[in-house]
Amino acid sequence: MKLIKLQQGLLAVLLLLSWPAQAALPASTSLPAPAAWTAQARESINQFLASHATLEGREYSVQWNDLKAEIPQCERSPRVALQGRDRVWGKVFLSLRCESGRTWVRPVSIYVEVKGRYLVAARALRKGQTLTPADWQWTEGDLSKLDDSAVIDDPERVKDMEVVRAVQSGNPLRLNDFRPMTVIRMGDQVRVTMLGRGFAIDASGQAMADAALGGTVKVRISEGKIVQGKAVSPGSVEVIIE
Repeated sequence: MKLIKLQQGLLAVLLLLSWPAQAALPASTSLPAPAAWTAQARESINQFLASHATLEGREYSVQWNDLKAEIPQCERSPRVALQGRDRVWGKVFLSLRCESGRTWVRPVSIYVEVKGRYLVAARALRKGQTLTPADWQWTEGDLSKLDDSAVIDDPERVKDMEVVRAVQSGNPLRLNDFRPMTVIRMGDQVRVTMLGRGFAIDASGQAMADAALGGTVKVRISEGKIVQGKAVSPGSVEVIIE
């Protein structure tokens, strides 16, 4: 019995020694380090951003994305060009072009975080309600993540506006969430002021359509005559007579 166990042990040792080298656990491999930004490239891009109109008066910071290839030195500072857009907010694609000595072009990308404050809903807003100071509050964050054409950074931009869709508490307020407040409804009795050179005539009539503040509306006045004017306040229309 001992002889059998000894033979089995020797067989196990021989199998272990004859195991292929490639069957051993793989050694850890290290990936090559990403290419580094040169001081010259950083300086050129920083100067480009500092002079760009869309960052004027804004607080921002730059995140330098990993490069796919080394950036060569240039005899003069490389020229920076913006690719495919007008605004240097968020993820931005640029090209660096060396135009002196040995010329070259390198595409690069960076992330520009634009810091600022904007309005969010202080409570749930329902469709049709007019915004009051109690309905909004300020918050700060990265404006690059918001739709710059819609973000509201001044309460005056939504003065006399009404909500066109429900907005949950804490959500950013966007211009496309609002429209001018409706001040006249179709069928309303309205006061019509007709203004001309040196005179003003008041009349009453019936609105023939809805109208927002500042919008135009047709009004049927006495004897069926129809005039068109501007809604200047709830129930009030001005008609300019040339």
